[in-house]
Amino acid sequence: MKRIEKIRHLFLDVGPIERLLEFSTPYYPIVSRVLDLVYEKKIQMHASPLTLQHVAHQAFLIKNGALARQYREFFVRSDLLFLREMDSEIALKAAEFQAKYSLDIEESIQLATAFSCGADGVLTENHEWKNYLDVSVITLQDLL
Repeated sequence: MKRIEKIRHLFLDVGPIERLLEFSTPYYPIVSRVLDLVYEKKIQMHASPLTLQHVAHQAFLIKNGALARQYREFFVRSDLLFLREMDSEIALKAAEFQAKYSLDIEESIQLATAFSCGADGVLTENHEWKNYLDVSVITLQDLL
């Protein structure tokens, strides 16, 4: 958790958000503690629209459109969470990540969003991201 305390702008990948919403995974308490710390220290969080798309998709799969809209409200109305819109800067950086590391489009967009929002830390489940970004990449496994 000490690594999180030093971060001012934290990019949240989709994995940690999913683990939080699952409630029953071994990672739920970890993500919950991270978010408590983030709110206590007033660390700005950033996410990609792909993260909202992914969690909303899960809600629609269980035929819960109201839940999907609640997720949207959380992502767009939070004081500390900023949803970074896809723009030409992210598109170009995503193309670079995709070509350089042979990534799929979704992962390259997530990485490009983390890069473009100026994150000095990333919370993810993907250990490989440590090879792609020059910022502090913290995996859920690191926090176990």
